Amino acid sequence: MTDAIPPAGHLSGHVLDLDALAHLIEGKSVYGRELVRQSSTYGVTLLVPALAVQVLALSPIAPRLERFLRLSVVLPGALSPGDAIASGPYAQTIRARHPDAQLPEVLVAAHAVVHATQRGWRIITATPHLYEGIDVRLEVLP
Repeated sequence: MTDAIPPAGHLSGHVLDLDALAHLIEGKSVYGRELVRQSSTYGVTLLVPALAVQVLALSPIAPRLERFLRLSVVLPGALSPGDAIASGPYAQTIRARHPDAQLPEVLVAAHAVVHATQRGWRIITATPHLYEGIDVRLEVLP
């Protein structure tokens, strides 16, 4: 299946969840590095939910996070009050299916779903199981 070309004046992109963001920043795979390179080459936006930034800002990879966020194709995705409310049911679904999942990854995944559904973009993830039962398109990192 190929994605439809967005109408003129609209951005094309992907939403990164917490594990995907860490994966790309740490350069864990050739696939991830190529994803960033091709996004830069073709101007494909990589939207990073604000909650993911907040969580990783507390981690040892924070300096690399800051550099990643300065890439021209990286767009921080704000958490508006409406987005916070809209993400609640997704967080409940994720939590119900995966009660052992850490709260930060649940909340970031729910925030990623909101951004992805609003834009019609797919979520880049290394943890696809979190999205079981949620109607969202995924691209899974190795």
